[in-house]
Amino acid sequence: MAVWLAGGFLAVALAAVAPRYFWANARRTATEADVPVTVSRHIAIWRWSGIAVGALAALAAAVSGTLGMGLMVAAPVFGTSVLAGVLAGELSVRAPTGRTRRASIAVRHASDYIPRALACCVATAAAGLGALLTMTTLMGSGDSLGNAGRALIRQCSAGLTEGRGPWLGSFYSVPVAIMIFIGLTAAVFVMRQIVRRSRPGDPAALAAADDILRCRAARTVTGACGVFVSVPLIASSLITADGLLGISCRPSWWTAAAWALLALVPVWVALLVWSGLAVLAPRKNLAASANL
Repeated sequence: MAVWLAGGFLAVALAAVAPRYFWANARRTATEADVPVTVSRHIAIWRWSGIAVGALAALAAAVSGTLGMGLMVAAPVFGTSVLAGVLAGELSVRAPTGRTRRASIAVRHASDYIPRALACCVATAAAGLGALLTMTTLMGSGDSLGNAGRALIRQCSAGLTEGRGPWLGSFYSVPVAIMIFIGLTAAVFVMRQIVRRSRPGDPAALAAADDILRCRAARTVTGACGVFVSVPLIASSLITADGLLGISCRPSWWTAAAWALLALVPVWVALLVWSGLAVLAPRKNLAASANL
């Protein structure tokens, strides 16, 4: 149930930002209009293709798998597909051909394009998810079916033992951690391509407009990372809190930890919505994109 709730948060975020996307694209700035139409069109097509394929793949993952495993990896699957779409869009950009060409000696860095505030929040969420999964893995025990780490067991007294499940032990945490590691590695690779690709025309004329496209791509990458980190984090927080509070003989620190996890859920939901905006409705303004 908790994982379905987290998936619902993602659906709400995507539905909420769709109108904003079309409104933003209907009001192109003069600088943005300097980019060749075919270039911006190809980037947009590949980006939305990644989003569409990711949504279908996430749905397929959610309804497959055993014991809720598909639900746990649905968000990382979606985010990784979005990254693939962004990468394909960047690879579609080609430098102009001809006997006479212009080149720029400007040095570009990933930090010039990554939205700093969003990236810091995503990094914080990733660290929090890593710490939470480490804790739940260490506390997990095998369930009645022999699945490692899928139950939380507490020895209350010599003759009384309480158990609670499902629990986010190694049965769930290891696959989720692997998927997120693959996603973050892919994000680094895509960012490298965003920075290194050629400009689609005369650098002197298109530098500002091309930088808008790079900022948008970097923002989409950061948002995709936020989606596939925040959804498992929301689900993990709810499931962990439910497990800790479900043991009647729990120590006091379990109670404190459970309520702390629940208190942070709205924060992660806000990050999910913010990340959804970054994926579906990149900012038009270059300065805004670079800072948010």
